[in-house]
Amino acid sequence: MVAKISKVINDRTGVVIASDISEADGAWRSFKGLMFRKKLPAGHGMVFRPAHGIHTQFMRFAIDLIFLDKSNRVLKIRPAMAPWRFDFTSAYAVIEMNAGAAAGNDVRPGDHLRFRSA
Repeated sequence: MVAKISKVINDRTGVVIASDISEADGAWRSFKGLMFRKKLPAGHGMVFRPAHGIHTQFMRFAIDLIFLDKSNRVLKIRPAMAPWRFDFTSAYAVIEMNAGAAAGNDVRPGDHLRFRSA
């Protein structure tokens, strides 16, 4: 099962950086993530909690990774991580979105992101 979060908002700018985010719940969903998808619509993504490392095995497109602490403050952004790569940054959560989403929405380290449930 995938839990839905309707929006992710950057408190600094007021911009909705994502309008359709799914939360990976359970071991299988956390492992599978966005694998095998052909594309990801603009404004869509997935959040993983906890995030002890991310892989892009079997991915078909690059993604942005937005790493968050427990208060949903941006710790790090890894832009355009290509398929077949790993990032072992340990964080409370990570948001995966299309490559360019973080820069395109002016997301920066230190920003506070707010999640709104569906």
